[in-house]
Amino acid sequence: MSPDSIARRRPDPLPWGWEVPLGAGFAWLSLAAATLLLAQGAAGFLTGRGWLWPDSPRLFPALGALLTGRVGVGVEAPAGVPSPALVYALAGVLELLLLAASIWAVARFWTTVGTGRRHGMATRAEAKAILGAGRLRRVRGLIRPDLYGRGGTRFGGFTAMQARTARRRSSRASATGATHTPAGSHDGGAAAGGREKFTPASVGWRLGVGKVPRTGPLWVPFDRTAGVYGPQGSGKTLDLLTPALLEAPGAALVTLTKVDDLLLTIDHRSTGGRPVAVLDPFGLAPGVPELVWDPVAGCVDSMVAERRAKAFTAGTVKGAVAAGAGDSAARFYAAEGAKVLQAYFHAAALTGRSIEHVLEWVANPREATLPEEILRSHPNAAPFWHGLLHGALHGDDRTAGNTATTVQQALALFFQEPLRARCTPGPGRPATDLADLIRRGGTIYLLGRDDPYASASPLMTAIAEHVLDTALAAAAASPHGRLCPSFLACLDELPSTAPLPTLRTRMANERAVGLSFIYAAQTWRQLVICYGEDEARALFGLTNLIAVFGGGKDGIFNRELSELIGTSRISRTTYSRGRGSAGTSFSGVDEPILRPEEIRLLPERHALVIAENAKPLIAKLTRCIDGKSGRALLGAQAAAKARVGAARGRQAPMFARTTAAVETAHRMDLTPIGPAGSPGGPVSYGAAVSVPGGRGGDGSW
Repeated sequence: MSPDSIARRRPDPLPWGWEVPLGAGFAWLSLAAATLLLAQGAAGFLTGRGWLWPDSPRLFPALGALLTGRVGVGVEAPAGVPSPALVYALAGVLELLLLAASIWAVARFWTTVGTGRRHGMATRAEAKAILGAGRLRRVRGLIRPDLYGRGGTRFGGFTAMQARTARRRSSRASATGATHTPAGSHDGGAAAGGREKFTPASVGWRLGVGKVPRTGPLWVPFDRTAGVYGPQGSGKTLDLLTPALLEAPGAALVTLTKVDDLLLTIDHRSTGGRPVAVLDPFGLAPGVPELVWDPVAGCVDSMVAERRAKAFTAGTVKGAVAAGAGDSAARFYAAEGAKVLQAYFHAAALTGRSIEHVLEWVANPREATLPEEILRSHPNAAPFWHGLLHGALHGDDRTAGNTATTVQQALALFFQEPLRARCTPGPGRPATDLADLIRRGGTIYLLGRDDPYASASPLMTAIAEHVLDTALAAAAASPHGRLCPSFLACLDELPSTAPLPTLRTRMANERAVGLSFIYAAQTWRQLVICYGEDEARALFGLTNLIAVFGGGKDGIFNRELSELIGTSRISRTTYSRGRGSAGTSFSGVDEPILRPEEIRLLPERHALVIAENAKPLIAKLTRCIDGKSGRALLGAQAAAKARVGAARGRQAPMFARTTAAVETAHRMDLTPIGPAGSPGGPVSYGAAVSVPGGRGGDGSW
């Protein structure tokens, strides 16, 4: 179903007869014939022969003569008649103008007041008021005070009065041959240069163009949050999220699960000297700039330790749920596990330990007594945390066992040494300076994968929370009181990558200080599983703009959307006919503006948009890989793939690693010993060599 067919719904199924179409056709033919007479008169006027128009009795003979190629019949032309070629050329122009005007009038009538009007959808004026460039122009001083000031003009960081003073000083200085730069300016010329040309991309991100109603470009201000819902393959990444990321003028946080999406944008986001850093725990894209992060750093502050622990355990909720059931129990054990993990992070930071020591405690939490002792005796430890740790691990056996399992699940990724080495600091691998990266407008990619056996969700959630906290601190330190330009958090596949426990609060508060949020999910139920029904509904309710793609099979969600959009009062006319009698009755009916099945049938590259308090509209989206710019992106993606492929070729293959491991086992006398030629015989092992560092007696692995 096309958007045009969605827009064509007859509010009054009146069975038109032949009279109305016949009358309309006769009227149009009359106008078309009149254009011949108009062309003859205009030709005479243009050639200086006066306006040639036949009298009423001669009107039809003159028209018939023009139809047969004779010019000047029925008119008085003392100076002669104009050239037939000129008359018929003007007639052709007038006929084309009439045809274009007729098509426009029919389309306008059909979609506004005619039977094709979609009742209840936003009008052009309403769409422009809420998502047009004029909306960005009105709020540009609020979102970008560094460019346009609170009043909407740019004076290089000056107020209007300061700029006028600067211009007066500059004119006096030029008269005396001296130069002067006002104190506190970035550029004296910019201060005196007047207004800066307004660009919508500096204040918001482009959503698409209006399809129903037909409007120009639609823009979403950076101080408005957006939620995107669409099944896999619907195009939400290429049609909406990636274009918003490519045009974002400031720093960005991106969560994603596909290497191709990373390689499509990484070169573009690194232009102009902007840094990029990629968290790639699974080594899916070797050779890209790595994000190195220390989970223990900063946890001397008990608040940091608590937030970080809750972020790690929040990422386990999805993995703890089976078939959508038991979500409340999963969240309970996530909260209990956070008590243990925050205590471990705090104890490790207080004593200068690393993530390896935390993993040693996590491997056997109920036997690890050192963290509790540190929290009890260290003077800088958070009070009573040793009691929280003891209570979480030494209560009911079943509860304590599930809590320990949750803690181990939260840090399961770090138990894989190659994965831990890619993500955490080491010799010659300092931690990434996130504050500097954000200040320079860089991009932080968190690349995971939707794998129930090896999920990076806990790690990605913790790092995402840390990045957003760092961006919030930068906003607080900004002289404008907000980040300029805005920081974009582009959270693709939110439930699978980084289900932030603080997302609802951040969306409500931090959009006002320059942090913009776009999250995407395949289905509504994914959010319910991760956040619970109440939290998911609160998150949905706080989202300023909802974009829904077609193809979704969640009938309950589509019905709720239809109810949210509302109904429209439709007039109905009923006709009854019988022998010798006829009757007509009128009634009003409330019908859904969009039925649930119409939402599912939205075509590709279109989305239903529900923005703030405006009526719904349908937007036509632009795929980022289309056109000239799309070909350039695909070329950059191919080059990035080549670099990643070359880096992957330098990695040791699996058979080489297996051979090296077996050779090490031989040297350490760990190989199986059994009867020769009898693989199924009894097997015993030689004594393991226990030396510092795990090396054999000859000093080799």
